[in-house]
Amino acid sequence: MSKGDYEHAIADYDRVVELDKNNPRVFLKRGVANLYLGAVQKAAADLSRSSELDPHDPYTAIWLDILGKRSRGTGQLAKAATSIDMNKWPAPIVRLYLGQITAADANAAATNGDTATKKAQTCEANFYGGKFASQRGKKDEARRLFELAAAECPKSFLEYGAANSELRTLRPK
Repeated sequence: MSKGDYEHAIADYDRVVELDKNNPRVFLKRGVANLYLGAVQKAAADLSRSSELDPHDPYTAIWLDILGKRSRGTGQLAKAATSIDMNKWPAPIVRLYLGQITAADANAAATNGDTATKKAQTCEANFYGGKFASQRGKKDEARRLFELAAAECPKSFLEYGAANSELRTLRPK
């Protein structure tokens, strides 16, 4: 999925689901892949299944919010936040999406921890900050943050491939 080859990624996730129907991470990743392919109903089904399997996963809650805002104009993150541990990462991202803090606050929170933790959290703060800016029509800010995520995220991160997909959609035609 890091290369933006969502069709092959979905085929791989389908095989994993056949082996383990109770793995929330696979449903999350397949849901995101379906979202980037434009298969919104499949994305919603996968993300919902991921949430059923792990209702405390903040990343699934964030992606469900992104999907909800894209398809319905509203999300349900406030409700999901009641079952998320808001004392650890990525709580600042959740707070950003809830309008409780600014993107600068979320980025500042990402710098806590050891070097590897800071790198991972900064990657995520940049990507989700880019999605947040994009939702608000701030394309230049979104592009800047997606570029940072694409340059700095580990290639194994879901956010790396998603940042590159976002950049492809933001390029002038």
